[in-house]
Amino acid sequence: MYFLLKYEQIVNKLNSQFLHILHLVHQIKICFYYNKVRKARGIDMTPKKALCIHSFATMGRSSTAVIAPALAAKGIQPVMLPTVVLSTHYGITGPIAKQDMTSFCKDALEHYRHMGMSFDCVFSGFVSSKEQMDIIKEAYSMTEKGLKLCDPVMADHGKLYSSITDDLVEGFKELCRHADLITPNPTEALILLGREYDQLVFTKEEATEIVTALGEMYANVIITGTKFTDGSVACTGYDKEKKEVFFIPLNYLPVSYPGTGDLFGGCLAAFVLEGNNLKTACEKTARFIEKVVAYTYESGDETKFGVHIEPMLKYLVD
Repeated sequence: MYFLLKYEQIVNKLNSQFLHILHLVHQIKICFYYNKVRKARGIDMTPKKALCIHSFATMGRSSTAVIAPALAAKGIQPVMLPTVVLSTHYGITGPIAKQDMTSFCKDALEHYRHMGMSFDCVFSGFVSSKEQMDIIKEAYSMTEKGLKLCDPVMADHGKLYSSITDDLVEGFKELCRHADLITPNPTEALILLGREYDQLVFTKEEATEIVTALGEMYANVIITGTKFTDGSVACTGYDKEKKEVFFIPLNYLPVSYPGTGDLFGGCLAAFVLEGNNLKTACEKTARFIEKVVAYTYESGDETKFGVHIEPMLKYLVD
C-alpha cells in the first residue's frame, strides 16, 4: 500500500511538472509571436535606456536601489550614475559611511559619450554640489528627444535638508528649467517658487495655483503627497501642453517610508516612457505605490528600511 501511494505521488508530481513545462512552452510561443508581429510592424525591439543620476544607499530601499528595479520591471534598462554611495540612507541613524562619486560620474559620462550612447530618459535626484549639477546638464544633451525628469531633492516637511545650500537651491531651479517633468514634494514646490515653505496643508484652490505657477515657470509637474484641509491626500499634476491641472487621490495610511518618493519617480518615468500621457502615468504610479505601501504597512516592519518592493515588482510587469 505504501509503495502504491508513493507511486501515485510521483506520477502526480511528474504530471504537474509536465503541465508546467507545457505552460512555459506556450508562453514562449506567445512571446515569439508578439515579437514577430512587432518586428513586422517596424516596432523597435531594443529596450529603452534610462540614465539615473542619484544617490545609492547600499541598505534601506531608497534612491537608485528602488528606481533601478522599477525601471527594469517595465522593460527599461537602468544605467546608474551614483552621485554618492552611502552605507544607509540618511533616515537611519549612526556613523553613515559615505563616498562622493563626482569624479566617477564625470568619467563614466565621458565613457558613454565616447561609446556614442544616447538615452531615452535622464532621471536626476540627489546631488551634493554644483559640479554634479553640471554633470546632469551635460547628460541632458545626450537625451535628444528623451524624457528629462528632475526630482529636486532639497527638503521635506517644511525644512531644507542640512546639506542643501542657497547655491544648490538656485542650481535645482536651473535644472528644473531644463527638465520636461519635475516631481517636487509640497515643500520643494514652494521653494522652487521662491516662497515661504513652512506650509504643510493646502486647499484645492491653493494647490491649483501652486502647481499652475510651477508648470508655467518650469515644466510638467507632479507634486507628490499633497495634503489637503479636508484630510485627503493626492498627487497634484499640471500638464503644460494641455494647460490642465489634475488631482490623483491617494489612500492615506498613517505611516511614512523613506524612498517612497524615489520609487514614485522611477515608476512615473517608466509609465511615461511606455507611452502613457502624464495623468494616466501618474494614476498608474499612484495605484502601484498604494499597493506597495499597504503591503509593507501590514508586515509591521520598521519604517526605516523602506517599502517592500521585492515581492511587489510583479505588479509592474505587463
